[in-house]
Amino acid sequence: MSSLRPTPLEVIRDDTLFALGKALRSLRVGDAREQSGEVYSTVALCHRRLAFCALLAQADASRFATHLCHSGRTRLQFLKLVAAGHGSEPLYRCASKAFSFIDALAAGQLDLAVEIARLEADRSDPSLEYEEDFLLHHFLHRFTMQLHAGVASELSGILDRWESMLQGNEDSYLMVCRALLARSAPDFNQALEDVIAERILTFKKKPRDEGPNDELRRTEGAIFMNGLALLRLAELCGLETSREYPTLPGMARVPLGGRLPPADGWRDPPADILD
Repeated sequence: MSSLRPTPLEVIRDDTLFALGKALRSLRVGDAREQSGEVYSTVALCHRRLAFCALLAQADASRFATHLCHSGRTRLQFLKLVAAGHGSEPLYRCASKAFSFIDALAAGQLDLAVEIARLEADRSDPSLEYEEDFLLHHFLHRFTMQLHAGVASELSGILDRWESMLQGNEDSYLMVCRALLARSAPDFNQALEDVIAERILTFKKKPRDEGPNDELRRTEGAIFMNGLALLRLAELCGLETSREYPTLPGMARVPLGGRLPPADGWRDPPADILD
């Protein structure tokens, strides 16, 4: 008798659990990966991947949200450590390289998202990131803080700076953000659809292989996390949106303010990978 081959998502899940176990061991002993901050990024990424697997392989929206919360709390713990003087490599402090704020928004945990946003870098590192990428994340941080925590920000100035960086070129993400700020549902939906179409085309152009590109296509390519965050902000603004869009399935639209998992749950993988 031949055993059934695991599905690609099952392989991704098993590989991710193994990587998570290694990262958590590094965290516990405080090795070089922990000192540089790399391990916190890895743990957060593992929880994001496990969220994808829960939703796409098992249609489990609750576990999807739980792992996204774990991603957010991992990032928050890292940022708190940095604020208290913990050393880290600059790469791991870049706002545009981080994704856990997006995960917290997608999970419907606005308090967590605001906590992260307050501690993220408020300026770009030109040696490590494009300023346009930074400004996207910076706007989303500040916009969320204004919407949910009443923290005033010069949001138009952020978008104007972003537009000046484009030198006359178009950016659908910028159009989405301008539509959010203007509270324009038609403009928001059109710009979001443009971002989705561009993103789908980008994934189609990636080489087809059984390595990293295939994993990205099956996870990040299948669920547009930035899109979920943008829809959350549109929801907070009272904008009318469609229930589903390509790569934004309705089952990924987590309700606001669900029950949070245990605060240290991000540190607790299944026991069989701790040995």
